[in-house]
Amino acid sequence: MAIQAFSSVENIIKEYLEYKERSIRFGKKRMDAEKEYNKLLTKYNGESKNYSLQQADNIYKAYMDMINFGQESEKAEKIFLEAEHKLRKVGEILFEAIITAEIPVTPSINGQAPATRQVTVAYENGLVIVK
Repeated sequence: MAIQAFSSVENIIKEYLEYKERSIRFGKKRMDAEKEYNKLLTKYNGESKNYSLQQADNIYKAYMDMINFGQESEKAEKIFLEAEHKLRKVGEILFEAIITAEIPVTPSINGQAPATRQVTVAYENGLVIVK
């Protein structure tokens, strides 16, 4: 019987942590891009609707960043919610116990040990609490 490098529960916790962070990060980037887009519209006197090519390009880029970051945030949120659902299932299997673990949060680089994070997963009344 082969030993797995990572446990299934560890992978679920890693996915939960990673995609929660990604969702937040891309959500912030989307908001920043939207602010930039609105700022550029105002700065370039958008009421007259007369832009130079460079101004139009800057507005277009800010708009596309806003859309792309929004899509990335939505994808990350979906994966995060799936991981949260899996963690709830683990909680049901363990009868709402508490899990403590050292979870690698960065891959091993040049033979160095990956950075880890001490994580506690608690289950309370069907909710998952990750600290």
